[in-house]
This record gives sequence, C-alpha cells and structure tokens, in this order.
Amino acid sequence: MSANTVDVLIFIPLLPSIPVIAFWPLPWERWIPKKIPKKIIGPYLLYCAFAIWHFKQPWWIVSMVGLVGIAVSAAAISDLRKVRMLKQAQEKKTRMSNQARDWPVAEGRVLHIGQSRDRNGVLKLTLSYLYRVHDEEFYSGESFAFTSVDDAERFESGCRARKLKVHYRQDQPEICVLDRDGMP
Repeated sequence: MSANTVDVLIFIPLLPSIPVIAFWPLPWERWIPKKIPKKIIGPYLLYCAFAIWHFKQPWWIVSMVGLVGIAVSAAAISDLRKVRMLKQAQEKKTRMSNQARDWPVAEGRVLHIGQSRDRNGVLKLTLSYLYRVHDEEFYSGESFAFTSVDDAERFESGCRARKLKVHYRQDQPEICVLDRDGMP
C-alpha cells in the first residue's frame, strides 16, 4: 500500500513528536513541558489526535491524546486570561499612582505581608503598612498580584528590608498610595 499525498502532508507535522515519544523516559526530555508554551502544546496535541484518528489507530489512543490536548489548551486559555487580568490591574494602579505623584510623601514601614490566591488562582501579596503624618499614625494596605511564586517571594523579602514611600492627600492623610518607584 502506498502513501498518498494527503497521508504524507498529515504525517510531516508529526515528525517532531516521534523522538519525544521514543525518548520520553530519558531525563533530558523533561524540559519540553516547561519550555514550550501551553498555547503551542495544546493545539499540537489536538492535531496529533486528529492524525492518530486519520491513520486508523485505536479509539482510546485518539481519545487520550485529544483529552490531554483539550486540557492543555484550556490551561493555556486560563493562563492568558490571568495575564490579561493582571495587566488591567497593573494599569489601574499605574493610573492611580500617576494621580498621586503631586501629593506629599511620608515614610512608611511594613507591618505585615499576607499571601493569598484570588478566585482565579492568581497569587496576591497584601502589604499592610504604617506611616506618619504630623505625628499622627495611619494604617493602610495594598495588594500586588504575581504570576510566579519566586517573584512574590523576591518582592516580599525586598519590601521587608526597606522603608516605603507613601503619597498621601494633604487634606485627607488617610487616603494614600504607595510610591512604586524603587520597590522590588
């Protein structure tokens, strides 16, 4: 039986997966899921499921590869959504910081740093801090979102080690914004 043109065209994109499948147990192949983005692996696995179906392999293999492709694609979509939400939150904080640039500055110090995840799984650090204006103490807090635990830990250790700059409204010193310049 000879391969027709369609079979060859369907098979060619599968070539990169052959050595990965053959050598998967070896330690140097473990980098693949970490280095190649989910937004590429997911659709590629869906294509592999199609190709497996085209070459008339057992239904359970097609189903297994297809389900993994769907799961990885869904995770990629979720990650993209989280990144978009973080970007929007960052833009909002930047706008507020720009409005507060003309406000006076007080020195503050970190009282507590809390760590949590929101309903979308985004890691949040909440800084609770104290600052003084005209011998009166004010307490406030601000949350920061992170996509990686390492970034959050670096930020937390950097905040504990330094004084904070707090912009406050002259007429209402309890309204404040952290100065993000120079923050870790």
